[in-house]
Amino acid sequence: MASRKPKAKPVNRQSVRHPSHNHPLRVFKAKEEDETACSGCELELTGQAFKCIKSECDYFLHKSCFDLPSETNNKSHQDHPLTLLHSPPDDRSVYTCDACDQYGSGFSYHCSNCNYSLHVGCAFIPETVDREDHEHPLTLLYCTPCKGREDTYFTCSACDETISEDLWMYYCKDCDYGTHLHSCAAYEDQGKEEEDEDEEGEASSPASRIKSLMKAQDEMAAMQLEARIENDARNAALDLWDEPKRRYYW
Repeated sequence: MASRKPKAKPVNRQSVRHPSHNHPLRVFKAKEEDETACSGCELELTGQAFKCIKSECDYFLHKSCFDLPSETNNKSHQDHPLTLLHSPPDDRSVYTCDACDQYGSGFSYHCSNCNYSLHVGCAFIPETVDREDHEHPLTLLYCTPCKGREDTYFTCSACDETISEDLWMYYCKDCDYGTHLHSCAAYEDQGKEEEDEDEEGEASSPASRIKSLMKAQDEMAAMQLEARIENDARNAALDLWDEPKRRYYW
């Protein structure tokens, strides 16, 4: 008499919850060919991430976006802390970032008192960057050096386009040299170097695998965001030994 083959037991995948989404999420390893965007920062999904367990639901989060603190302080807005929002404020479909003047529809850090919003990537952008075409490090400014000067405006040293006086930029005071925050920052040269290394068969970062400049910029921003968040969370964890504060998930 033939015996029946036992039925395979379903795989029990551990799931987690995040307040930004109604369904549970599971661990997901993003691959280059997926061409998927993070639902939080809206940058390309790379590395360790989370995905909605529902097959019909295209909701993804970088681990760094999953672990974002619910509140942060930023030097650009010292009067009030900024609160993490999982969707645009005031039930709108999009918001405008006060750092780079670009639209966003995902996570943001927001001050409701001042109607001030930042992309999560801009909120943790590095305070200094290096460029191959300039001998000094560039420092992050939260407005142009020309702000408040009548009939004076600042021209980006990389693209020769005007930078609005209230927008963030990278600047060298010694040389009066400055660039836009993202589109003309140091990412282009860094991405090219990593592509060259990849062609030679050396290990490369995720940015070197992106074929277009815009994707390279997004990937670099995501890496910087994750490093900054990890550092801030470590410092917060040390502070908790002395005095209980808000919860960090990192």
